Amino acid sequence: MANESTRSKLAARMTHPVSRPLAIVYRWVDERMGINDLLYKTLYEAVPRRGAWAYTLGSATLIIIALQIVTGMFLLWSYVPSTTEAWESLNFLERHNEFGAIVRGMHLWGAYVLLLVIGLHMVRTFVSGSYKKPRELNWITGVILFLLVLGLGITGAMLPWDQAAYWTTIVTTHVLSYFPGLGHWLQEIWRGGNQVGPVTLTRTFAIHIWLLPALLVPLIVVHLYLLRRHGEHGAWINYRGAREEPDGEAAAPLVHAEPPYPAVPSDPGYAVPDDLDEFFPSQVGKDSIVSFALVLLIFVMAVVVGSPLEAPANPATLTYVPTPEWFFLPLDQLLVQFPQAWMIAVGTFAIPGLASTILILVPFLDRSPDREPWKRPQLMVPALFTLLFLIFEALLAVNRLFNL
Repeated sequence: MANESTRSKLAARMTHPVSRPLAIVYRWVDERMGINDLLYKTLYEAVPRRGAWAYTLGSATLIIIALQIVTGMFLLWSYVPSTTEAWESLNFLERHNEFGAIVRGMHLWGAYVLLLVIGLHMVRTFVSGSYKKPRELNWITGVILFLLVLGLGITGAMLPWDQAAYWTTIVTTHVLSYFPGLGHWLQEIWRGGNQVGPVTLTRTFAIHIWLLPALLVPLIVVHLYLLRRHGEHGAWINYRGAREEPDGEAAAPLVHAEPPYPAVPSDPGYAVPDDLDEFFPSQVGKDSIVSFALVLLIFVMAVVVGSPLEAPANPATLTYVPTPEWFFLPLDQLLVQFPQAWMIAVGTFAIPGLASTILILVPFLDRSPDREPWKRPQLMVPALFTLLFLIFEALLAVNRLFNL
């Protein structure tokens, strides 16, 4: 009935002589594609009222990824993936194409903001315990998406073929050679031989615009499907759970019927959010405000700061000190602290690989029914120490690189 009412209202609005042909076309398409049904199922969904602003980080991540795709497509109109023309093509944008310079700046700052937002989104999910049953796959796909975004960040930094890009390529492909067993083979595949050259840039370009996006986009679809399958729920603040009676004795968990959203309760104590709201217009409005503010920030940084372009790549230089992107500062510091070959393998593959594996397995390592962060010290304390360690390593790298 609701769907029929929606169709009737839409048809009633489109009674103007100019809009009547559009209404006929729309009805014809809707009968075959079910657009009204899809819009109704997409927009009119129950979501938690509490913590709604924190949930906007997920939508903002999606919007910024879309912005990266659009700005990247514009850059493809001018960028030439050649060691002799890559720098020239970007230098032309910076000096003679104001629109192109802004787009390039938005692509760079969009990448920075994307990494920050997706990181905060993961922290929010981790702290709130939203990775617990039945949302284990939501968490796993989210971690893999984060790793793919990191890969896009490092390969994108190699493409300008200025001094920073060239030496980033040298360091990255050199570190790859320390991968146990397959290192030299993987290095030769990426470089296209023993030395960094034109083939290296071509293959890096292919990884950046084809391979990683080909993995990223389907995974986003899966992540969104799982989100709709289980609902924007899972955080401890949204559920009643066990309450205490006035005399201090614990009462039985409050269990309610399933609300009208496609979620599966993880356990009786967390079956239904305390307070529900409509996805549209309430949550959509909050998502729009946060996403618009972040896109505006990206645009302002692109106009005011822009995207730096150093001198053209010069393999013969002896004085240039490569500076990694900020999100790889902790890993760069580990390379300095562990200069021996076996230590490089441990510092750049074993430790990050183990950390990534543990991150993926978090839903299976934390089997307790508790979701409040203070009731999960076995997970929260190691996570806090890991975060502090990364910050400390990044500060050491900044001090080393900039003599602070």
